[in-house]
Amino acid sequence: MAESHMAESSNHSDEQALMAFKAAISHDPYNSLLHWSPNHTFCNWPAITCSSRRQRVVSLNLTGMGLLGPISPFLGNLSFLRVLDLKTNSFQGHIPYQLGRLFRLRWLRLSLNNLSGSIPPEFSLLSNLEAIGLGGNKLTGIIPPFLGNMSLLKILDLSENTLQGGIPAELGMLSQLNWLNLCINNFNPSSIPLPLSNCTRLQTLELCDNNLNGPIPWEFGRLSELQKVVLWQNQLSEEIPCSVGNWTQLEALDLGINQLSGTVPLEFGKMQQLRWFYLWGNNFVSGSSGLPILTVLTNCSSLEILELGYNHLTGVLPTSVGRLSNSLSALSLDRNEIGGNIPNEIGNLTNLATLDLSANRFNGTIPSALGKLPNLERLYLEANNLQGRIPESFGQSIRLGLLSLSENMLSGQIPDSLGELAQLRDLILYRNQLSGKIPASLGKCKTLEMVDFSHNKLTGDIPPEVAGLQNLQLYFNVSNNFLQGSILEMSKMVMVLAIDLSQNNFSGVIPSALASCKGLEHLNLSWNAFEGPIPASLADLQNLQDMDLSRNNLSGMIPVTFKKMKMLRHLNLSSNKLTGEVPKEGAFATLDASEVMGNLGLCGGWINLPPCPHSNHKQPSVSKKVIIPVIVGIAILIMSLLLVVFSYILWRHSSTPALNVWPPKISYEELVDATGGFSDENLLGIGSFGSVYKGILKNGTIIVLAENAMH
Repeated sequence: MAESHMAESSNHSDEQALMAFKAAISHDPYNSLLHWSPNHTFCNWPAITCSSRRQRVVSLNLTGMGLLGPISPFLGNLSFLRVLDLKTNSFQGHIPYQLGRLFRLRWLRLSLNNLSGSIPPEFSLLSNLEAIGLGGNKLTGIIPPFLGNMSLLKILDLSENTLQGGIPAELGMLSQLNWLNLCINNFNPSSIPLPLSNCTRLQTLELCDNNLNGPIPWEFGRLSELQKVVLWQNQLSEEIPCSVGNWTQLEALDLGINQLSGTVPLEFGKMQQLRWFYLWGNNFVSGSSGLPILTVLTNCSSLEILELGYNHLTGVLPTSVGRLSNSLSALSLDRNEIGGNIPNEIGNLTNLATLDLSANRFNGTIPSALGKLPNLERLYLEANNLQGRIPESFGQSIRLGLLSLSENMLSGQIPDSLGELAQLRDLILYRNQLSGKIPASLGKCKTLEMVDFSHNKLTGDIPPEVAGLQNLQLYFNVSNNFLQGSILEMSKMVMVLAIDLSQNNFSGVIPSALASCKGLEHLNLSWNAFEGPIPASLADLQNLQDMDLSRNNLSGMIPVTFKKMKMLRHLNLSSNKLTGEVPKEGAFATLDASEVMGNLGLCGGWINLPPCPHSNHKQPSVSKKVIIPVIVGIAILIMSLLLVVFSYILWRHSSTPALNVWPPKISYEELVDATGGFSDENLLGIGSFGSVYKGILKNGTIIVLAENAMH
């Protein structure tokens, strides 16, 4: 009876602990704790597993439920708990030290939350732990050396925190450890602890992005069960020890972004299970025998990814590259010094999705076999010395989404067959010697997001089919060619971020409909032959940051609406035929003199511009249009009356016939026409009597007109 009462009391403590845990939760988006209620036996609650005999909680698994709040310290009362899995939630605050009471705990997963603070020292009591997952939090402090005393520990994940110090040598005492992930912390610069080589059951070793320096220990060759080694983004140096040849079970190796040097050990060819091989971003060289590593890797029949870019590899790409694994989906040899021709045999890699040979010294022509790779999605051949034409066969690579051939010496026309690439997103061909017209067939590539044909020798206009690519999202750059015609159709690129048509022969007006490109951030139309006024509608491009309209034949006034363009940081209007006052407000406040120079009609009295004349005849107001005719009419009437009186006096004192009355009747329109609209060029002077203008009537008569009270 007493034993039954004690069991009931213990069960009640489990229930209380769980209810306290629920009470601390402030957000439960999936209602995962909705049925946690005293009205139901807690062993039947969701996420709870109880022991069959004592009906005590042995497992609490709420992974991925989006729960928000602190972890209740009352969980420390679940004394029979073996599994606590709260991974992938939004728990915050410190890890409760009370969890150190759970001496039966074997599996602790609190990763991918927002937990802070240090690892509680009370965890040293958890001697039965087999797995610790605390990665993806905001933990600070050091890795406690006492973790090395957990003799049953198989999995230790402390990755993606801000732990400091270094990797304690005591971890080398974990003889059962098969998974160690300490990536992405804030360790002090230090070397890889040699005692880790004692963890001979290790299958996964991840120490990436941790300020580690020095060599990879030779003794690590003892870790013969390794399947995954990730050491990228450290400062590891010296050569890779040949003892890594003992890693015959290895499936993934990532040593990228370090300072490793020497040649790549040929022992990697023994790793027949190897799938992912990343050595990019180091200082590897080829040695006197060229690139034998590519030949020995043909033994790795499971190889899927081979990354050797950003090194100092030299020599010629061997034809054996065509015998690499049929499973190879990515081959990157970019940013090396490899030369010679691209071998045709590379066309045998039929599963290849990414091929990056950019920034090397390849010459010759592009093999047509590359265009026949059925799974090719991304091809990078830029920054080489390739010549000849772009193969028409590229039109057969129906999955091709990116084609980058820039900075070579390619010639001839852009193939019409590229229009068959229905999935093409990025077409980068700049800095070649391509000629002819832009193929209208590219208008069929409805998924295009980026087009760069700049710095070539292209002629003709932009086909309406291409100018009307409505899904173009990034940029359209055809600058530095010999293109011509109008750009009326460009307004259909409503999603594009940047348009660069500079240094061509485009003409006509800048279409006001260009304001339809609402996403536009950068617009460069400089060094062309555009004419007419600058459309005021361009002020509707509220995302525009840079606009260069220099070196054209634009005329008229600068639209004052540009003052409202809050994002505009750079505006270049130099070397046009613009007139009128340059505003000082808004986007114009940061104008430089060089950005408006070469427009003789501009004024403003700032940034080296002459002051504007006091006369405001450039745009007469409505009131002046009414007042001027009245004043001039009154002046003419007064002068006529004076002449009549003067003529009458002469008639009374002379027998000479009467003089003809002058001036003759002249309309206001004739006066405006005779004085060039009362232009400053015909202004003779200003005195107390008003402004005096010179004019020439249509019959050749020169007149001088005093415009009293004109101002």
